[in-house]
Order: sequence, then C-alpha cells, then structure tokens
Amino acid sequence: MIPAPLLADLRRRHAAPLQHQRWTEHSSLLPDRQGSAGALSTWPIGLAISAILVLGAPAAHGQDRAELVGMAERLEAYADQLSRVWPGYWPPDQPYILYAPDTGAVFGGAASPQGPSFRPGPLAGVTSTFATDFPTGAPDTVLLTLSGRDDDVSTLFHEQFHDFQEDRFRWQSESGSEYVDLSLIGDLEAFTFGVELELRLLADILVEDDAATRRELARAYLALRRERERGMDALVVSTERHREWTEGTAEYAGRQASALFTGRSDEQLRDDLVSMLRRDLLFRPGDYAANVFRWRLYATGAALAWLLDDLEVPDWRTAIEGGTPLDLALEQAIGLADPVSAADVRASYDARDIRAAIAPAVDLARSAGLDASSFLARAPARLVIELEVYLDDPEPGELYFNAPAMTPLSRDTLALPDAEWLSINAGSSSLRVERRSILIEMPPPEGSGPSIQRVSILLPSLSGLEGLRPGRLEAAVEVDMEGLTLRLAAGAIVEVNDTTITVRVR
Repeated sequence: MIPAPLLADLRRRHAAPLQHQRWTEHSSLLPDRQGSAGALSTWPIGLAISAILVLGAPAAHGQDRAELVGMAERLEAYADQLSRVWPGYWPPDQPYILYAPDTGAVFGGAASPQGPSFRPGPLAGVTSTFATDFPTGAPDTVLLTLSGRDDDVSTLFHEQFHDFQEDRFRWQSESGSEYVDLSLIGDLEAFTFGVELELRLLADILVEDDAATRRELARAYLALRRERERGMDALVVSTERHREWTEGTAEYAGRQASALFTGRSDEQLRDDLVSMLRRDLLFRPGDYAANVFRWRLYATGAALAWLLDDLEVPDWRTAIEGGTPLDLALEQAIGLADPVSAADVRASYDARDIRAAIAPAVDLARSAGLDASSFLARAPARLVIELEVYLDDPEPGELYFNAPAMTPLSRDTLALPDAEWLSINAGSSSLRVERRSILIEMPPPEGSGPSIQRVSILLPSLSGLEGLRPGRLEAAVEVDMEGLTLRLAAGAIVEVNDTTITVRVR
C-alpha cells in the first residue's frame, strides 16, 4: 500500500498549477536497421536518416581552433570514464572527428593515436551533420559537424550510442512504426489523459528523495501504465516500447556521457530528465503523433533507465540489449502496485486539470485532415528525387534534415513544413536544400524488390533547373542555385513536365 502521508504530499504538490517547460531541446536520431537496433523507425527503408529539430538559440562554441582542440583533449581525458557509461559503448580509443567547417577538424582517439591533431580548412567527404563510419583508416570513426550549440557534445554521445545499438541491441518483438495511426486508439482523450498522468508521475518519482518511496511510486506508475494499455492495439504498445528501448536508452546514455564530459552532477542529470518529462509536449511545434509517439518516449525511456540504475537492478543493461523493453525490465524487478494503491496515486492528481490541459491538443488531433496531395498543392512546382533502395544494401544512403516541426501523414509519409535544411547522400549523387517545405515518402518494397523512396521539394517555379533535361544522364550534372545544390551521377534518369522535375537515382 502507498503510505497515506505520501499521498497527502502528492496532493499538496499538485495543488499548485503545473508549470510546463517549452521544448527547446536539440533532438537527434538515427534509423532502425530492419527492426533490430537503430532508432528512427521501422519504416522499411535503406537510408540512414537523422532528424534534428531545433528551437531556440543556445550560445555558440567550438568554432575556433583552440576550442576544437580543447574539446578533443577533454574527450581524451574522460575516455576511460565514458567507456563505463554502458559496457562496450565508447571504448577508450573511440576514433572521432570534431569538425567546424569554417575552421577545420580535430582528429582523436584511434583516428589520431598520437593525440588530438588539428587539420585546417574544409574536410573532404563531409556530406552530413553526423557520420558513424567516416573514412579515416580507423574503423567506426564518428564525425560531428559542430553547429555552435551548447548541446553539440550531447548529440555526439547520443548518436554514437545508436551506432553501438546496431551492433549490440537485438529487439525480439514487433517494433511498431515510427508513428501510430490514431484510428488505432479508440478513445484518444482517455489515452492522452493516461500518458499525461504518467509523465507527471514519473517526474514526481525522480524528484522524490526517499528511495523506498521512489520504488513504491514506480510500482504504481507501472500499474497505471498497464491499466492504460489494457485493450489497446498491440501496435500502439509495441511502438511505445520500441521507441523507449531505442531512443530512451540513447538519451539516457548520451546524457550520462555528456554529464561526465561537462562536469554535471548526478543530481543535475536527474533534474535534466525531470525537465524533459515536464515539457509541454502537446503544444510544441509539430503533429500530435510526432509529439506523443516520438518525443514523449525519449523522456519516458530515459527516466525508466534512470530508475533501473537507481534501484540497482542487476544486469539490466544486458537484458535491454537482448530485447527486453524498459518497462518490462522494471516490472520484473519490482512488480506492480496493487489496484487500490494505484487508484490512490491516480486520485492524488487533479483529473480536471489534466483534462483541461490536454483538451486543445486532443481536439486538434481529431480534426486534423492534412494529406500528401493537399501538402504538395501548397506550391506550384516541385523537384522530386526518387531513390531505389534495397534493405540489405551494405552502404545505404544518408538523409538528414533540420526542421522546426514535422507532421506524419501516414505510416510511410512525413511532411516537413518550412524545413531549415535537408541533405541526401546516395553514392555519387547528393542534394542539399534549404528553407523549403518537403515531403518524404518511404513505402515498403514490393516482394523482394527495392523500395522506391521519394523526396519532394516544394518550389515557387522550376526556374534555375533548366540544366536538368529529360532522359538518362550520360555524364554527371551539377545544379547550384539559391537554397539548392544538386549533384547527379551519370545514369540518373530525369523526367520533366510543366510543374515537376523528377530525378530517379539508382
């Protein structure tokens, strides 16, 4: 049973209006490799994808030689501690490159065994913000292009953990999709109420000082989560678990590593996780499904990992690597609260306050009706890049984007209204586009054939693309215009009509 004084304390905490924080986090992710270890989704894709959603303007750093070298020397100094964040992650000689395009690059770890070495000027071969196997002669060299943001190093550690997951993590269940078709959720208001309640409870668990109380509240959290899951479509449950298993663990390990690197205390790391849980997800830019089935699960997964550490659950990392979802690992360790105790904890939260908080987002989600055709109709012209992608390609192409918001239109289609930039690297062909709205379509392959994946860039006209003439390219072609740089290898096929240019890259 939950002690009565604890329930009274929870009621006192909740008597004041909840102060949500607006989302200003730099969030990054890498792809799922056919449902095993990555992190973006189980879209049937062969592209390595990273999405970076950025709001706010943190202070710049790491943009001159002294700062670059200083960051590298700090990585070297903390290499042994970083290697203990998760066994096998970030080995002491992890090869890396820190790159500032206007300054140069610092090579470290096994990429520069004699110590960090600086090379001035542009670095050839850099086509994206992050790479996990940049060619240096040292396998698995991780490259980070610094943006000048305070959380550049967090990005480095988070994304490198995804590369580690590809080698070590093995998911054993259905992994769900990147997002969930909301029609699978019979009562959207009840579902949203449940996840909002769970976020608030998890935050309260992490700030609780007494270890025994944290344990009892965690048991109540699990019981309330099981109550919400009862009768839900299995795909919804598996999507939540898979997202926590991939992104939640990467968020936790990345933040642990970043805290070591920056000298932040364990208490500050915990406070960072609490801030994630208390962010106003339902009102940040983007679609309901993106916020609830992507960004929420970074926070809940990281919080569950923190609890597994806090409760000193033996060998929990090994269990997670083998495919056990975080919530099930916690349940196996501490069990569920009894129904009466769980109901008491639920009653300690103001249900009317929660319903009022979620109502606008739920109403908007119910009324949303944007589809791919209406999104494409927002502009009179477009450039379409079609990529023939095989799931077993040992060297998949890469797609990165930075967008203030993104809206899933279906399981296989993602709209990026007013994206800051998008880049594609596919063999000898590449694209960089800035400040345009973009539609990404990634349908599953038919049978054993490839998936034809499509990126549509909305344009005011086709002016500037006259060099793209119909037919198969006999030689490489480059197009460089304001906000768009396109390089096509020989063999690409171009189709042109009055409003659309389609380029097929094989």
